[in-house]
Amino acid sequence: SFAHFNIIAPSDMSYAVWNARGSQATCSAQGFVAIVGTCSGLLYSCSVNLYYLAIVKYNKSDRYIRTKIEPFLHGVPIVFALIYSITLLVNQNLNTSMAGSCNFPVYDPPHCIGYEDGQVREGFKIPCGRGRDGAITFYWVCFFILTFGTPIVIGTSLAMLHRDVSKQEKRMARYGGGAFNPSATQHTTDSAAAADGNRHSGLSSSISSVISSVRRTFGRRSSSNSNQEHSNSRGVMHRALAYSIVYFLTWTWSIITGILAWAEVPVPLAIIYLSMIFSPLQGLFT
Repeated sequence: SFAHFNIIAPSDMSYAVWNARGSQATCSAQGFVAIVGTCSGLLYSCSVNLYYLAIVKYNKSDRYIRTKIEPFLHGVPIVFALIYSITLLVNQNLNTSMAGSCNFPVYDPPHCIGYEDGQVREGFKIPCGRGRDGAITFYWVCFFILTFGTPIVIGTSLAMLHRDVSKQEKRMARYGGGAFNPSATQHTTDSAAAADGNRHSGLSSSISSVISSVRRTFGRRSSSNSNQEHSNSRGVMHRALAYSIVYFLTWTWSIITGILAWAEVPVPLAIIYLSMIFSPLQGLFT
C-alpha cells in the first residue's frame, strides 16, 4: 500500500486512509505479498549469519555448505513465509489497518463500533470483525517468533563469531609468527650442527645447510598462511556484523509498530513513517 500511495487499500477506509480506492481482494493480495517478503527477509538475515558461522567457526568446506547446509538456509525462510501467508489468506486474516497496510489480522475500523461481527454497515462492503474467527493465535505466535527469534539468532551467531576470532587473535598475540615457524624452535640445534660441522666432512655441512634452508622456508609459509586465515576470518566476521546492523536498522521500526498494534496502543505517526522509509531499504543497504 505504501509503495502505491494506498491506492489498493479498501475504499471502505477512504475516510481514514488517504487515496484508498481498492477492495478487499486488492488488500488481501498486497498483504500476502508483504507477509511473504517480510518473513523471508527476516529469516534470510538469520541464514546469512549462520552461513558465516559455518565458515569461520566450524570451518566447513564450500561443498559441505552447498550440499548439507545451504538447502536449509534457503528452504526454511521460503517455506515458513509461504505457510504463514497462505494460512492468513485462507483464514481471512489479511485486513487493512488505520495506516493503510493490509497485514492486520482483524478488520475492526472505527465505523464498525456498535456493530456485531459479520454485519456490514450501510454504505460499506467489508463485514465488520472479518478474520476474528481465523488464525489469530497463529498470526501472533509467528509474529513474535520473527520479532524475537530473529535477533536472538543473529546476536548469538555474532557472539560466537566474535569469540572465535578473538581466540585467534589471542593465539597470534601469544605465540606470534614464531609459533608457526619450525626454524625458530630449531635455532639451537642448527647452531650446534653448524659448529659440529667443522669436525665433519664438507658433504655433511652442505646437507645441514640445505635442511636449515628448507625449515626456514617452510616456517615463513606457515606463518604467512596462518596470518592470511586470521585476516579472512576477521573479514568474514565484519561482513556478518554489517548484515546484522542492516537488519536492525531496517526492521526495528516495523517491529515496534507490530508490538504496539498487538498491545492495541495507537501507533505514533512518526514511527509509521520511519517504518515506511526503512523497511524497503534492506536491499539498498546490503
